[in-house]
Amino acid sequence: MERIESGEYPAGEAVPSERQLGEELGLSRTTIRRAIDDLVQRGRLQRQPGRGTYVTGGSALAEVVTGAQRIVSVIIPTFSNPYYGEMVNGIEKEARRYNLRVMVGQSEYSTASESSQVGQSAADPTVCGALVVPNSVEQSSSGVQQFIAAGKPLVYIGRWPRGVNCDGVCVDYRIAAHQAVEHLIGLGHQRIAYVEGLPHLPGFSPYDGYADVLRERKLAIKPELVRSYDLPSEAAGQHSVADLVSSGAEFTAIFARNDVTAMGVIQGLRQAGLRVPQDVSVVSIANSLWSRSLDPPLTSVNPHPGAVGQLAMRMLCDRLEGTYTGPAIRTTVTPDLIVRASTAEPS
Repeated sequence: MERIESGEYPAGEAVPSERQLGEELGLSRTTIRRAIDDLVQRGRLQRQPGRGTYVTGGSALAEVVTGAQRIVSVIIPTFSNPYYGEMVNGIEKEARRYNLRVMVGQSEYSTASESSQVGQSAADPTVCGALVVPNSVEQSSSGVQQFIAAGKPLVYIGRWPRGVNCDGVCVDYRIAAHQAVEHLIGLGHQRIAYVEGLPHLPGFSPYDGYADVLRERKLAIKPELVRSYDLPSEAAGQHSVADLVSSGAEFTAIFARNDVTAMGVIQGLRQAGLRVPQDVSVVSIANSLWSRSLDPPLTSVNPHPGAVGQLAMRMLCDRLEGTYTGPAIRTTVTPDLIVRASTAEPS
């Protein structure tokens, strides 16, 4: 602030980079960033991704600001799942700090749709970067390859396909499954069913964590209690209960892949005349608005979608501003279990 007011950093001119300031003042980059963030919030500085941070006012800054506003393309699987709504909320909040606009599209779990939208963004000069929740882990889509070839940074969210060199943020779903199943076992449940629907993503299914915990606790993994369907999440949840009940399988708890699946599970249990949690406990992953609004409220593992979105956006901006130019970073977020009324000791 002193340097701005003294004219050492004149209006419209770029201030030194975070790295330069850190070296000059003997401070960490985190401290420098917090100071710059504070001055951005006060309106004394303005970030221009890919160009630097400028002192507000003056012709040089005016020229930068009046140029085409920079856009970040965000591709999520669907608008209908509140999990992704919370993620986009975190992305948009972080984007505003960097004077970026967010353009959100849904792939509807189609790799072709994802590829088409990212490919169009690759050719759009106003789009400076992208955040993508991919629909396949086998390989990156051709649109993503075009985007990277155009020299634009891209960050994957939730999972990352093989053979692509870009940053990524994901949640450790194996740990999430551990937390959910350990909670049920701790309540006394031993016959725990697992349910999931579409999409099936090898290596990113909570089933792996479910199986790990049962093996660790010396409990049998019973195939008749594992239900995986080529159905949308909610329908898969309902169908699983109907199948479990009609088959005569004995179970006292159900671990659903996500909150939407759990909604279908609870509907199916009610249709079968079973109560939650008196007859069957239900736990899932997502901790979305739905989990907090269900009757009874759903015990769910919180994967922190808003924080994941903010972190992905920050990683992208580090690339845009040139504050990080090193090898690809893959960051994993640890989830937390939120216990509510849908789980109890087996009757």
